[in-house]
Amino acid sequence: MAGGRGERARGATQETPKQFRPLGGRALVARSYDLLIDAGCSPVIVVVAPDLFELARTLLPPEVVLAPGRASRAGSVASGLERVSSERVVIHDAVRPFAPPQLVRSVVAALADADGAIAAIPVEETLKQVEDDRVVETVDRAGVWRAQTPQAFRTGAIRAAHEWANQNGVTVTDDAQLLEHAGRRVVVVPGSRTNLKITFPEDFAVAEAFLRARVIA
Repeated sequence: MAGGRGERARGATQETPKQFRPLGGRALVARSYDLLIDAGCSPVIVVVAPDLFELARTLLPPEVVLAPGRASRAGSVASGLERVSSERVVIHDAVRPFAPPQLVRSVVAALADADGAIAAIPVEETLKQVEDDRVVETVDRAGVWRAQTPQAFRTGAIRAAHEWANQNGVTVTDDAQLLEHAGRRVVVVPGSRTNLKITFPEDFAVAEAFLRARVIA
């Protein structure tokens, strides 16, 4: 998934969407492509805003399949799913270039007894419910996990879930959430704490530090 505009990660003079910006000399989208190939995913379909197809072609190998992004994440995922012919599919964010290939293989393997499998990590911080600037409640974090990508699905199940969401005007922030709505079985695979999602400008500095310290391969 590389169809967003990355507004939160742009600096005052930065116009290039974050997924196409370089990290350690390589674009984020190219790094994410590499980890999927290393994990055995093929073909790799990259969802990109139509006006950025030409840029994507300069950063990715010619065998990559490009799909046009749409107005919402769900619409963009559905666009990519239209080009999937395999029984299983992995959905991954281009802005998570440090996901270990083994994590991709783990979520796929978890489909042996589930319709969907996500990488996630337990929440460690105290959670607060806030209204305006006032804390109104401390939220029990027991059993609460932070979802990551990669996420793997039985293709028929996730495609049907997206079609249902489109027909019913349902909006979600996570593909697995659609299967939850449908009552399908979704399981969790322990994620990686170095599986950084690059969202804000300062995240690039953290990612560069990971690379310099050789925390990330």
